[in-house]
Amino acid sequence: MTSDAAPRPLPLPDSPELVSLISEAETRAVYRVLYEAGETPLTMAEVRERVAVLTGKANLQLDRRLRSLRTYFRVPAERNPGRPQRFTYALRGWQPDADQRTARKSIRASDRALTFHTYGNRCAACGRTPKDDHVKLVIDHKVPLELGGTNDPENLQPLCEEDNHAKQALFADHEENSEALRNSLGLPDVHLRIGELLKAMAGQDVPRELIALVAREENHGDPTKRLRELRALGWKIRNSKRKEGRRSLSFYRLERSEPWPPGGPKSAIAALERARKRARRMKVEEAERSAGTAEEGV
Repeated sequence: MTSDAAPRPLPLPDSPELVSLISEAETRAVYRVLYEAGETPLTMAEVRERVAVLTGKANLQLDRRLRSLRTYFRVPAERNPGRPQRFTYALRGWQPDADQRTARKSIRASDRALTFHTYGNRCAACGRTPKDDHVKLVIDHKVPLELGGTNDPENLQPLCEEDNHAKQALFADHEENSEALRNSLGLPDVHLRIGELLKAMAGQDVPRELIALVAREENHGDPTKRLRELRALGWKIRNSKRKEGRRSLSFYRLERSEPWPPGGPKSAIAALERARKRARRMKVEEAERSAGTAEEGV
């Protein structure tokens, strides 16, 4: 298909094509609301209200319905320009590989329960709980299904709706880098994940939040330690800050990378740390010997 080809038309809400893709009537109701809204983005509250009118049901687990739609259709969480902490949703077309995708399988109830128990019924990003902070928790895929993730328990975590929407919006902001994200998210080592993302986006300012998502270290939202460790391996990574509204945002740009050590970055960094500790210990011992010699000479 050439770049100037007409986009593939979306199926009508009641068409056999849509029914063959989306078996759940409630999920098709969400599709109808977004389809009829056209290019006008809707807030989650607006989607919920319109779906409730169609179905007569108020609690439809909209996050799960949206995830089901995203198997085949692009429904990004987009930041509201006037209120950056609020998000809107619109039906933006087919997924590029929609024909190769299979329907999402539901997460097993036992795996959902295990995930909430493992994290103490807390949001993995901010630590808030439904009991103490009155937030709603949803099951999130650490590596999104669209980027190669699975429903395996080790890829699941609870997030509050606010952090879940923010994560979706961040990935939507970097949709053009989806291949770089896909290639880095599945790597086994945190340094490899961050480093390969920076290499794939060399020449670009990469936001700290995106690096933190790729790092996949729960409750460790600041990845600066890992970036310092990459610098210790000889990488040159420039940090910059800029204001967006009232927020101060941090960005990192790769200026020079080094080949990965033969034994992997983790073992090389551990060796550097052992050498630093040994040097500090030798310095302390030398200072103690010098002090002892001075006392003998008194």
